[in-house]
Amino acid sequence: MNPLPLPIRGPLQPGMRGFVAGMRVFITGLKLVMPGGGLFKYALVPVLVSGFILLVLAIAAFFVAQALLVDWLASMDFAPWLSWLGGVLVFVLAVVAAYFLFGPVMKLFGPLFMDPICEQVHLRYTGKPLGGPTTVGSVLKGLVSSIPSALRSLLAAVLIELPLAIFAMVTFVGAAVAIPVTGLLQGAELMDAPLALRNLKWSQRVGWVKAHLAPCTGMGAMAGLCMLVPVLNLFVVPAGVAAATILMLAGDEVDPAQSQSQKPDPTG
Repeated sequence: MNPLPLPIRGPLQPGMRGFVAGMRVFITGLKLVMPGGGLFKYALVPVLVSGFILLVLAIAAFFVAQALLVDWLASMDFAPWLSWLGGVLVFVLAVVAAYFLFGPVMKLFGPLFMDPICEQVHLRYTGKPLGGPTTVGSVLKGLVSSIPSALRSLLAAVLIELPLAIFAMVTFVGAAVAIPVTGLLQGAELMDAPLALRNLKWSQRVGWVKAHLAPCTGMGAMAGLCMLVPVLNLFVVPAGVAAATILMLAGDEVDPAQSQSQKPDPTG
């Protein structure tokens, strides 16, 4: 197949220009996995799985929070309105828990549902496959290798993203800090999918994200915002890995002036 031109041209820029470019790339990924975008059939199963996981996480968090909070309030003979307020708080806590636990859980399913999207995006814009041939062995190996990544994502969500979200609700400074930090963490998680298919080690993937900090943060920040929108949040993970693959390809491009300067001097 003839490759299509990339929707974003490299080299990726630092600073605000790179941040905005990352946001735009996520929107492009979202369009690709939506109906009519060409990759909806590959995103359909992840969307259904996403919806199921979000529902299970929300229900589980609701019952856990209810047992810890509402039942305790009822046993203490507080005013009825306080128990009602506790029920509302339980609902909010369930939604928040589902939001922060969703990413780590979905990473476990990456080799099954996310890798095919990365492959299709790579084929669309390069005409070449990204990883090797898909076999039962390669899928099982991918599932096993996704466990450490999911655990790292879980620790980041519980120890960094969740406290930052609480801090952001309290002060304006907290919000100013939470947005870029959370965006960077989510952007790095999304980039993990296509970079892993290149068989890069974890340290190499971290190095790639460091080299393209602003675009990764912008992509992650836009993904985080879309996670707050019902129904649209089901498309965030497939859209994110599609966007991450585009960002990876754009990051491969170098500045022509820099490329010329690196060529050996024929007279020397």
